[in-house]
Amino acid sequence: MNNLDKGDLVYVPSSVTLYCPDDHGNIKKYVKLSKPTNLLITSVSDKTYEVFYEGQKWIVHKDKTYEVL
Repeated sequence: MNNLDKGDLVYVPSSVTLYCPDDHGNIKKYVKLSKPTNLLITSVSDKTYEVFYEGQKWIVHKDKTYEVL
C-alpha cells in the first residue's frame, strides 16, 4: 500500500498536516486540511510525498495518505 509514483493521485483525509520545508529542511509553513482531498503527487521520497495543493508544492507523510482507486 502507498507505493505510488509521480503523477498519481493520493487521497488525504481531513486534519492531516501538509508542510513546506525551506532550503535547509526546516518547516517554513504548514497547513492542516479542513476537508479531505485528492492531491497530485509531484515527487516521491522514502517516507513522504511531495504533493500539489492550492498552487504550491507541499510535503505529506505517506502513512497519512491512501491510494485513489
